[in-house]
Formats: sequence, C-alpha cells, structure tokens
Amino acid sequence: MPALIVLLSMVGFIVIAVMRVTDPLLPVLAQDFGMSVGRVGMVVTAFAIPYGLCQLVYGPAGDRYGKLHVVTATLAFSALFIFASAFAPGSETLTALRFLSGALMAATVPLSMAFIADNIDYTVRQATLARYLGGLILGQIMGGGLGGVLADLMGWRRIFLLFGVTTAVMAALLWSQTRHRIEPRKDVALTGRALFRPYLEILRDGHARGVLVTVALEGFLFFGAMAYVGAYIKTRFAVSYTVIGLLLTCFGLGGLVYAAQVRRIIPLLGERGMLIAGALAMACCYSALGFVPDWPWVAPTLVGLGFGFYMMHNTLQLRATELAPQARGTAVALFAFSLFAGQGTGVALLGAAIDRVGYRAPFLISGIGIALLGLWYQSRLSTPGSAPDRSPPRVPSPSPADD
Repeated sequence: MPALIVLLSMVGFIVIAVMRVTDPLLPVLAQDFGMSVGRVGMVVTAFAIPYGLCQLVYGPAGDRYGKLHVVTATLAFSALFIFASAFAPGSETLTALRFLSGALMAATVPLSMAFIADNIDYTVRQATLARYLGGLILGQIMGGGLGGVLADLMGWRRIFLLFGVTTAVMAALLWSQTRHRIEPRKDVALTGRALFRPYLEILRDGHARGVLVTVALEGFLFFGAMAYVGAYIKTRFAVSYTVIGLLLTCFGLGGLVYAAQVRRIIPLLGERGMLIAGALAMACCYSALGFVPDWPWVAPTLVGLGFGFYMMHNTLQLRATELAPQARGTAVALFAFSLFAGQGTGVALLGAAIDRVGYRAPFLISGIGIALLGLWYQSRLSTPGSAPDRSPPRVPSPSPADD
C-alpha cells in the first residue's frame, strides 16, 4: 500500500501540474493571441469547470467499476489532448483542448483520495492524505515553476508536449501496477435520475452542505485570485517569466513545509485550530500581496499563502472523506466538484474585475473573504447537529521515511 500511495501521488503530481501550468503563461498567451489577460484567463476556467462537473460522473463510476481502473483509463486518454494543445492555432482551440483535458483528468485526485480513505483508518488518515498531498504540492510547484521557466527557454507549446508525454508515462505505470488489482464494487446507476440520487442524499445532511459550501467558496476566493498572481508579478515588476515561475514555486514550498510538519501540527491545533490558522494565514498573505514594495517580497508572501491553504484545505479534505463512508467515491467527487466549480467561477469573475480595477482590490477581497469563510465554518463545527470534531488523537503518523 505505501508504494501504491507514492505512485498515486506521482499521478496527482502530473494532474495538478497540467492544471496549474497555464497560470504563469497567461501573459505570454495574451501576447501571442492578441487578447487581454482577463480574457485569455478562460484557458484556466476551461480546465476547471469540466474538472468539477465531471466529478458527478466519475464518483459513482469509481464506486461501480473500481476507483483505480477509472483513474487509469481517463488519464491515458487525457494525454492525447494535452499533447494536442501544443499545436493549437488559436485561443479557441486551446480553450477547447483544455476543456477536454480537464474533463478527463477530473477522475484522478478525488478517486485516489477515496481509495486511500477506503483503506486507511480515520485516526491516521489526515497524515496519510498529507503524504499523498505532497505529490499534488510538487505538481503545483512544477506546474507554475516550469510554466514560467520553460516559457523563456522553449516557448509554451513545448511545455504541453512535455506534459503530454509525461501523462502517458504515468498512465502506463499506473496500469502496470493496478490492472490485476481487485477492488470492491457497488451496483451504482450511472444514467438518468438515479445517477444524482446519492448526491441528493449527501446534500440532505447539514454538515455535508457546510463542507461543500465552504470548499466552493474556498475555490472561488483562493484559486480565483491565485490564477492571476503570475500576471500581477509581470505587470507590476516587469520581471522575466523565469523569475515569475520561480516565485510561484514558493506557494508550493509553503505546502511542502506544511506536509513536513503535519505530524506536529495535527495534535497541537486539532482540526478547528488548523482551519482557523490556515484561513487567517491566507487572509494576511493575500492582503499583503498587493502592497509588497518589490518582487523579492512576493516569495515569503507566497510561502505563507501555500502553508495556510494546505492547512485549511487538508482539513476540509479529511471531512470530505467521511461525508458518505459507504460511497466515498461519490462523496469525494462532490467535494471536488464544489471546489472546482468555485474555482472556475472565481477565475472568470475576478479576471473581469482585474481588467477593470487592477489587482490590489481583488486580492484584498479574496483575503478578507477567506478569513470570514474560515471563521464561519469553524463556528458551524460547534453548532448543535453538526458533525463531531474528530480531531485525531495523539498517535504517531506515517512519514515519508516509512516507505
């Protein structure tokens, strides 16, 4: 199982890298296609919206056919569209290919998390999910970092060639490890009204609605603004794309710091404490981002932003794995749908706001909004009828060295 979790983490790495690679490329894409940054931001939205919508199909499909089998098949097909993106003649074609890539890659992260939750006890699950999260964080780093660095070295088209080949390799590795694996399967309907019945059952629960609303607003506020950080750095400080890419890796470094310290943080703060600390850290860093005097100050700001985000989001992920233990693929898929529906909407609306009023006000709104969101959800955990605070006990959690 530890080796399989590492492989799933590697697969998650490439999915997040493909998702985030366009963030630092928005200025160069805008220049190549003769569009504003806000308008070309649709290539981000085009990936995020189908990524969220398709969760509604992949969740039940994973419960019915086996989570890892669905992940392997969709990942293999997505490699074709990522590779084809390198040859897009215009923004419309690139947007369409990003849409198809997002639709196919949508299965990977939520079904991998659901598979881990099926096989790992709750008391150590948050630490195990944090280990899995390490690959996603590296994908965040490499997606943003390589996007900026390689844009200077070889142009954006070759980046998609590289990621297309890498995705195909990851799909082949996963197939070789899981093709003979037998997973528990459930008789889940995939068509008509029956497809949505499990989702409606989850939504009837007040605690589940709280988790889903929180993660949707988190996606709107956090990722809606994060997509434009690279463009903000370019516009304000006029640095190279290599510098932009390296600065964006600092967000992922903050996440790696969290992953390295999670065994100490969990027993110290508990779930509520991590939620509040993460939200306040993000609020402070987003609010400060628009006022930094020079580009080197962006680096520590993004480290703090990454640390705060993963502290809050990992806590929400843990809650999501317990929304419907009898159908975790469906529950985690609904969680992911909510996150990326919020993200896609946020990128579109905040992009329009940035075109009109600049970057500072949207960053401030995102920071204040995240703080209020964290406070709201934390208070909801304390209300009667909400799910109990299952802060894990003080038990040793796995570490990368255990592999």
